[in-house]
Amino acid sequence: MMLSTEQTRAVMHGIDNRLTWREIERPVGPQPIPDWCKGAHVDWVEGYCNSPRVRLKVHGNVRDWPDKRFAREDGCYYRARHADGRMEQYAHDGALSPAKVSMFQSADGTLRWHRRYGSEWGDQPGFATIQDGVRSGYEPGERIEVERMCTSKQAGFGGECYPLTMEDGSEIVLRGPWHVSAPAGYAEVAYVDVIRWKPWKDQPWHATGGMGGLYLRHDTFVAIIARFCPELPLAEVTYGGCTTIEPMKPEWTEPKRLVYEREWLARKAEREARS
Repeated sequence: MMLSTEQTRAVMHGIDNRLTWREIERPVGPQPIPDWCKGAHVDWVEGYCNSPRVRLKVHGNVRDWPDKRFAREDGCYYRARHADGRMEQYAHDGALSPAKVSMFQSADGTLRWHRRYGSEWGDQPGFATIQDGVRSGYEPGERIEVERMCTSKQAGFGGECYPLTMEDGSEIVLRGPWHVSAPAGYAEVAYVDVIRWKPWKDQPWHATGGMGGLYLRHDTFVAIIARFCPELPLAEVTYGGCTTIEPMKPEWTEPKRLVYEREWLARKAEREARS
């Protein structure tokens, strides 16, 4: 199914609701982690049964790296992997064929997927911003239709086009691919590029929006949590058709869903005893 983890568990609720889990042994002592990762924060999603969410503090767009190449795996999954444990993935089961797509053509004739924005175009007419006395604007050019190898149109990401460079160097365009849950051996996290996104006033870095769609190999994910949240136990949790790695509060002896279920049962028993 082309669904996220939470969507899959919602669909499977009542069908595959039995939870199994095991605590993960965390590494002892300093562990190597990618130098782009500068911190981690756990959103416990208090008051709801959703799994805790991990957000990383990073420098740079960590879903972009030099010579990134995608491979088509398991029929409909397009995945690019980095040696440090990062992965980006999309799902699309449509066939490829030549089709017209919109691209931006710079004034010098260069084709790009997105129109660039920066201080070097601060003298251009149209929308602009001024920060620290420096004006930034959009580069001159126009959008044109070009032919590329594309998938059929689907409705993922609102039908947005995603250009990919494949392992053999060919370029394709996924039209409306889907966000899906992490494959076996990977965890999904959100990230905040603190160079690009500045928090408002006295807000902490993790209160600033951020991006999703970053998948981390389990060894990288565990090493990062062990570095920045060493007090938190980790559990491998399976239910609703998905297996995830979840942090637990130090006072918990089991994953969040079980803690909440026991608290709910205790409240229910108390209400019934009073009635």
